[in-house]
Amino acid sequence: MLRNPNALPAYLEAREAWAFGYGPEPRTQDCARFFAGGVEAVTGINPLGRFTSEWTTRRGARRVLARHGGMANAVSEVMTEIPVTLAQRGDGGLTDDSTLVLVEGDTVVGLHPERGQVRLPRSAMIRAWTI
Repeated sequence: MLRNPNALPAYLEAREAWAFGYGPEPRTQDCARFFAGGVEAVTGINPLGRFTSEWTTRRGARRVLARHGGMANAVSEVMTEIPVTLAQRGDGGLTDDSTLVLVEGDTVVGLHPERGQVRLPRSAMIRAWTI
């Protein structure tokens, strides 16, 4: 599989001004679409497309994810889980508040509904998946 972790900074910069949202409006994203887009930028594959294409609201997202046992289980259906300590740039993770994040290096990047992209220390991850 193609793995170009250098594509991640360009992806993050391109999405920096996007609004938080669950719908089809242009330049909006929720944490799952943000995560999937970052993985796609690095690998050329959108691993969560089968899930994220099913919702347009927060309630819809919760319903879809509940059918798969929650966010972590849904991601584990399509990506390989690894120990958090082995996550590298471009890999993905999950924080304790169920936010999907992308590994930048010493930090992870996720979305906050009001603040946009937020950077957290790697220690914020409780689970990780390799690309």
